[in-house]
Amino acid sequence: MKDGPGERLGSLLSKGDGVSEDKLEEALKLQEEYKKVNVPLRLGEVMVESGVSTATKVSDALHRQRDRYIRSNTIGQILLELEYVTRQQLDEAMEAHLDILAPLGEVLVEEGICTQEQIDRAYKLQLIRRVSAIRRPLSSQFDPLNVMELLVEEEVDPIISENDGCGCDQCRANVVAVSLNKLAARYMSDMESLLSQLDSYREEYSELIRERIVKAVEQVKKSPKLSCRSKAAVPAGEILGNVTAHISNRHVHLTQEHVEALFGPGYELTKWKDLVQPGQYAAKETVVLEGPKGTIERVRVLGPPRSASQVEISGTDQFKLGIHAPVRESGKLDDTPGIDVRGPNGKVTLERGVIRAWRHIHMTPDDGEDFGLKNGNVVNVRLKGDRTTIGEEVLVRVTDTSALEMHIDTDEANAAGVPMESLGEVLAPA
Repeated sequence: MKDGPGERLGSLLSKGDGVSEDKLEEALKLQEEYKKVNVPLRLGEVMVESGVSTATKVSDALHRQRDRYIRSNTIGQILLELEYVTRQQLDEAMEAHLDILAPLGEVLVEEGICTQEQIDRAYKLQLIRRVSAIRRPLSSQFDPLNVMELLVEEEVDPIISENDGCGCDQCRANVVAVSLNKLAARYMSDMESLLSQLDSYREEYSELIRERIVKAVEQVKKSPKLSCRSKAAVPAGEILGNVTAHISNRHVHLTQEHVEALFGPGYELTKWKDLVQPGQYAAKETVVLEGPKGTIERVRVLGPPRSASQVEISGTDQFKLGIHAPVRESGKLDDTPGIDVRGPNGKVTLERGVIRAWRHIHMTPDDGEDFGLKNGNVVNVRLKGDRTTIGEEVLVRVTDTSALEMHIDTDEANAAGVPMESLGEVLAPA
C-alpha cells in the first residue's frame, strides 16, 4: 500500500510524526472504503480528511519519501530490479568501480556481465524515475510526466555548449524553463510504455525542441542573472584548447622486485583494465598502505612495473595515514616520505616515494604543437564541474607515448564538483 516511491508514507508518519498504529490502520481501512465507491484517494489525503494527520505533516513526509527514493534510485539498484546482474556481481563490480573510479556501467560491460544496451536502458530509466519523483504531484492518484521535459533535458547541455551559452545551474534552469514555455506539454501516465513511446516523441519533436532551446539560450545570454557565473566573470586567459580531465584515485607503482616481495617469487601483475595512457593498465592486484596513524586497504596497483616504487595519495589520505606527502611531479621522489606496503605474500618498507601528484596534462608532441606548448610548461585549466573552477599551475608533460588527458586527484575533483570525466579548457597563464 505504498503512497509513492520508497518507504511507505504510513511508516514515515508513524515514525516521525506521532501517528499511532491504530490510527494508521483506521486510515488504511477508510482508504479501502473509498475505493469501493470509486473514490480512489491517496493515503495522505485520507489521513488529512479524517483528522489523523495534518496537511503540513503529510506534505513533509511525502517530500522525505521522495528524497529517499531519489537517493536510492541508483544504477546498481535498477540493474538488480531488471535482473541484469546478481547481488554478488554488483558487489564485485562496485569494488572495481570505487578502486579505479571507472563508471559502474563501464566496469560491468568490460567484465562481460552486462551489454551496453542494458546499461543504456538502466540510465534512461534512472533519469525518468528521477524526473518523475522530483515533479511528482502530491494530490493526484496518477504520476503524469511531461515527455517534453525529458526530451529538453536530453538536448539542453550540448546545445548550450554549441551556442557558447553559460552552463551554470541558474542559466541552465532558465534555458530549460524558457524552452518548455514555448513547447506544448505532452503528458504520459503509463510508465511501462514510456521508453518505447519516448522514441516516437523524440523523432516527431526533435527538430522543434532544438529550435526552441537555441532561441532560449540566446534569450538567456541577453539577460543573464546577477548570480550567473558567466564566462565574462572568469579570469582572463586565452583558450588554447580542450582536454578531457580524469580523476586519479590513490594508487601504487611497484618495481618488479617489490611485486615479487608482495605477491610471491616470479609473480607478474595481472592486467585488469587498460588506462588511457598507452601501455599502462590497472592491475587486478591491490595492496594495503600502512602509515604511522592508520591504514588504507585495497589500493590499486598500476602496471607495468617501474624502475622505482611510488605511492600516489590525496591530501585526505595523508591525514588518515599520518604522512605529510609533498605535491610532486611523478618520478621526482627526492625528500619524500616512505611507507609500509603490505601484500598477500609479505610487506615492503619504502624509504621514500609517497607523493600527492602535481595536477598535470599528458600530451604528444603533435598535441603540444596544436596547443602551442612544450614539455614542462605550466598552464591554467578551467574545470567544468558543478562549481566551475580554475586549476592553476597545471604541469604539461609531453612525450611520444602519451595520450591527451589531464589528471587531478579526488580532493581537487570534489572541490570543483567534477565528475569522473569532465571537459577542461586549457588557458594560457595570465
